[in-house]
Amino acid sequence: MVNLTLKERLKRTLNGKTVDKTPVLAVTQTGTKDLMSLTKYYWPDANWNPKALAQLAISAHKEIGFEAVRIPYCLTVLLEALGCEIEKGDTTRQAAVKGHPYNSRKPVPIGKVPETILSSGRIPIMIEAIKIIKDIVGDNVPIIAGSEGPVTIASGLVEVTTLMRWFIREKEGLLEYLQYGSDAMISYANALLDAGADAFVVLDPVASPELISPKDFNDLVLPIYKDISKKIKGDSILHICGDITAILPSLRESGFIGLSIEEKTDMKEAKDTLEDKIKLIGNISSAKTLLNGTYNEVYEECITALEKGTDILAPGCGLAPMTPIKNCIAMIDARNNYFKK
Repeated sequence: MVNLTLKERLKRTLNGKTVDKTPVLAVTQTGTKDLMSLTKYYWPDANWNPKALAQLAISAHKEIGFEAVRIPYCLTVLLEALGCEIEKGDTTRQAAVKGHPYNSRKPVPIGKVPETILSSGRIPIMIEAIKIIKDIVGDNVPIIAGSEGPVTIASGLVEVTTLMRWFIREKEGLLEYLQYGSDAMISYANALLDAGADAFVVLDPVASPELISPKDFNDLVLPIYKDISKKIKGDSILHICGDITAILPSLRESGFIGLSIEEKTDMKEAKDTLEDKIKLIGNISSAKTLLNGTYNEVYEECITALEKGTDILAPGCGLAPMTPIKNCIAMIDARNNYFKK
C-alpha cells in the first residue's frame, strides 16, 4: 500500500477502507503534567489562551507520537457558553462545572439556543486554537475536536441528580433540555469543523447505562443521537463512559461513524455486536493501566485490544493529568510491533 498520511489513515479507517496499520491516537483529552512541563504551557491558562491550548495539544502528537491533535481538555466549554459557572482547576485538575443556571426541581421552559452562542465564553478561543493548530501541523495531521454531549449538557444545566429524577418523572420536560443541548452542540461542532477540525467527538458520559436505563436511552437519547449524527458536517464519533454493553445494539443505529469505549466494555463483544456499523476506538484503561501501570502492562493491554479488533488504538477515556509519557509511548510501540508480524 502507498504510504498514507496520518489524516488519510484515520479517514480511511473511519470510513471502512483498507489501511496499512491501526491508527494510534486519543479522541479524549490529552493534557498531562509531563507535557505541560515540556511545553511550559500549563492548565488552567491553557484552557483560556488559544496559543497555549494549541501548543499543549500539539505536544501529544510531537512528544508521544499520537497520530492526531485533539482539543480541548475539559467538558466545560459549551456549558460555560450556556451559562454554567466554571471552576478553572489547576495543573492537575481539569476545569469543572460548579454552578448550574437551571436548578428548579421541575423543568422550566428553556427556549432556543442564543444566536450569539458561537461568540460566547471560550468558543472563540477554541475556534482560534483550531486555526493555530492547522497552521502549525498542516494538512497531513488530523485534528480532532470534542464537546459535551446532550445528556451531559443537560446534567450541567440542571445538576446530575436532578436530571436523573427527570428521566423518571419529567420525561417531556427533559426532552426540551436534551434538544437544547443537541442544538447548541451541533452549532459548535460545525463551527470547529469549519475552522479546520477533521472529526468531532460527542462525549456523553452521563448517557452511560450506569446512570440511565437502556429503555430511557432508547426512547429519549437515541433519537437525539440520530439527529446529531445527521447534522454534524464531518466525521462524528461518540464516547460514552462505563460498561455500555447493554446499549450496543441501539448504538448500531445511532449514525455515528466511530464509537470510543472504556475497558469496562469488552472490545470483542462490542465488535461482534456492532459488526461493521461503527468503527471501534479504545479501550486502554486511562485510570488504571495508563496512569498507574508499567510500560509493559500498557504494552500488553494494547496487544490484547488489537487482537480483539479495535479499529483505532486509543485511551479508553481522557488521560489523567499525572499519566507518564512513557506509558503513552507504549501504545505506539505496541502498534508498531504488532504490525511487524
